Amino acid sequence: MSEDAARPRHLAVYRRHPFGPQLWIGIGMLAFYVAVAVSALIVFRGSLGTLSENFAWQSPLPPIGPSWTYPFGILPGFGVNLLDAVWQATPWDLAIVLGILAIDGALGALIGAIAGLHEGSAIDHAVTFLSDSLGAIPAVILVAVIFAGIVLAAPADRSLWLFVVLFGLLLWPPSARTVRERVRELAQRPYVEASRANGASDRRILFRHLLPNSLGPVLAQIPVDVAAVFFFLSVYPWFFNCASPYPGPGVGYHVPGLPPFSPLPSTMFPEWGYQLGFSACDAFLVPGGPIYWWMFLFPLLAIVGLGIAIAFACDGLEKWLRFGA
Repeated sequence: MSEDAARPRHLAVYRRHPFGPQLWIGIGMLAFYVAVAVSALIVFRGSLGTLSENFAWQSPLPPIGPSWTYPFGILPGFGVNLLDAVWQATPWDLAIVLGILAIDGALGALIGAIAGLHEGSAIDHAVTFLSDSLGAIPAVILVAVIFAGIVLAAPADRSLWLFVVLFGLLLWPPSARTVRERVRELAQRPYVEASRANGASDRRILFRHLLPNSLGPVLAQIPVDVAAVFFFLSVYPWFFNCASPYPGPGVGYHVPGLPPFSPLPSTMFPEWGYQLGFSACDAFLVPGGPIYWWMFLFPLLAIVGLGIAIAFACDGLEKWLRFGA
């Protein structure tokens, strides 16, 4: 009876506090990305991990810009239709970002909540020490250094997923620190004390009361972590390719190259950050010459759009949890 009686109350709460427009916009944008990713899995199912190269497009001068035939233009160097390249990369980038954020968010929330619930214990001191130590070094640099050592002993075909796991394991300190402070405050609330007095275990208190009410800091940190992921994926290839010798006027474009210890398996692997980093060099190929804007614009829009979608969804969910649930 209590369960049946609870359902109308939950429904009434939702009716009083429905999802806000920000959350719906975020959900809608993420649904669009998922739909594009699913369509890419269907269309490119036989060659999802390798871009379709056309040697005639590798060094056309001037490059082929956006048109009805090629709406995103051509990405020289790679020799690919940029629309297909961005489309084909969508499921990979979604898997990379969501995998990292899932590990990062789960660890940050759980570790921070355990430390806050056991304030002053050895667990709390260990978590505080780790979060302060790891948080003192930018995650991008820490990932680069540790990944460079790990990838030497790892099979090349697993380096991308090792990168996802490593990045997720190293991004949790900021979330854990703020969740810990939040849980310390919540642990003193009357309803938590009442639950403890009724014999509830620490595990039940943690998962029933503290974690659901401490997700705000995690949701606030996730959009920042998205920026860190794409910073790593785009800045290193940009620096590496821009530092390579300039082919010279009339010769053509840079040949795509992977930075040392790159998580990507090959130069023709579809990934937005790598496309952005490489094309940001070739778009300004001739100093003082024209800017081939489409080369970097469309990968950049894909990355920025995903970041906005995640930010809207996280911020809208945090507001709904805080005011509506």
